[in-house]
Amino acid sequence: MTMATAGGPYRVPKRHGGTRAFALALAMHCVLFAFLWVGIRWNNDPTGVDAEIWDVTTQMAAPKMQEPEPEPEPEPEPVRPPPVAPPPPPEVVKPLPKEPDIALQKKKEKEKKEAEEKQKIAEQKKKLDDEKKRLAEQEKKDKAEQDKAKKQAELKEKEKLAKARAAELQRITGQAAAGSTGTAAKSTAPRLDDGYKAAIVTRIRSFLNYPGDEDVGAVYTITQLPSGEVMGVRRVKSSGVPAYDAAIESAIRNASPLPKRKDGTVDREITATFKLKEMRQ
Repeated sequence: MTMATAGGPYRVPKRHGGTRAFALALAMHCVLFAFLWVGIRWNNDPTGVDAEIWDVTTQMAAPKMQEPEPEPEPEPEPVRPPPVAPPPPPEVVKPLPKEPDIALQKKKEKEKKEAEEKQKIAEQKKKLDDEKKRLAEQEKKDKAEQDKAKKQAELKEKEKLAKARAAELQRITGQAAAGSTGTAAKSTAPRLDDGYKAAIVTRIRSFLNYPGDEDVGAVYTITQLPSGEVMGVRRVKSSGVPAYDAAIESAIRNASPLPKRKDGTVDREITATFKLKEMRQ
């Protein structure tokens, strides 16, 4: 509120009486109250209204200027303690199992171990069975291949013998045709010497495999090629012992090719007696 001072443009008149001043002051307050009451009713605005009242009769001293209060010193920032690591969680101690639980656990472990051992044994047995089966199949396959190769070799041998027989027959037929000229007797029917026959018997004896010692003998006719290979064996007289007859026939075939004469010729057919005692000498 602005106050009139002694040196200002306005001068406070001297008081002549208190009644007049009191009446003026009361009139001013009534006017102010009416003004405020009308303004509030008219505007209905809750905003407050500031009013300055000038009292020209009273001179009030100016208030002393208050010195600003010193600002409080900032409080020092409290020192924060270093972070403390949380304590480790307490170790959980498992309660010891009771006696029945221990026995049950041991029983389960034993059963598990036995089951694992049985499984291992079953796996090993299966591996062995598979290996045996594989070997059996391989052996069967090898045997089939061997039989096939043997049959092929026998077929080739038969074909070879058939060709040789055909060639021999052709040669004999040709010699027979030539014999009509009187020149084939010496070449086709040479005299059978004892040395040549003995050489043949000696070779056949080296292939004889017979364990008996009976006094028996058998007569066989041997047909051979010019190369000495045996084409056929025909039994003329049996020894009476089938095992000895079979042994002599097998020895003749295994002895092929038979020895030749010194001049390289052979007899197409040879008939010989094979006595067991002589074959043993």
